[in-house]
Amino acid sequence: MLIETAVVADYHNGIAKVRCETKQGCGGCAARAGCGAAALSELNGSKNDGSLLFEIAVAEPLRQGDLIEIGLQEKSMILSAMLLYIVPLTALLLSTVIGSLYLDNELILALFVLAMTALAFVGIKKIGDRLSRHALYQPIFLRRLNRTFRHELP
Repeated sequence: MLIETAVVADYHNGIAKVRCETKQGCGGCAARAGCGAAALSELNGSKNDGSLLFEIAVAEPLRQGDLIEIGLQEKSMILSAMLLYIVPLTALLLSTVIGSLYLDNELILALFVLAMTALAFVGIKKIGDRLSRHALYQPIFLRRLNRTFRHELP
């Protein structure tokens, strides 16, 4: 299980909105311009503060600013990585091979490959939306830490 520390941004009726901060190295790394992790965090909408905000179910009452530990199964991370990397690469390669067998015009071939790869990403989005509702892909509350984070949360 992957374990991360999070700060409670809000708590209401058993649902906690938590904020996970990116690691310290992610903000000042010299390779940030070419880093996939930095690019993905920016795509997630966290360009300015490098944090991720999401909701988890919690059995015990929490307060804003509480530090908690949350966990995510490794299996879900592996399957997500395969979905995001293997499927588009396979679509790219297969569409190139199949398209080159039937298409003589390189411009049409390039458009076909681009369209098939884009279609693969649309499929990944639909699969990802369905998987995100599955319990395996949801972070779980592990425990409340004794410290309270006293930083102004937006």
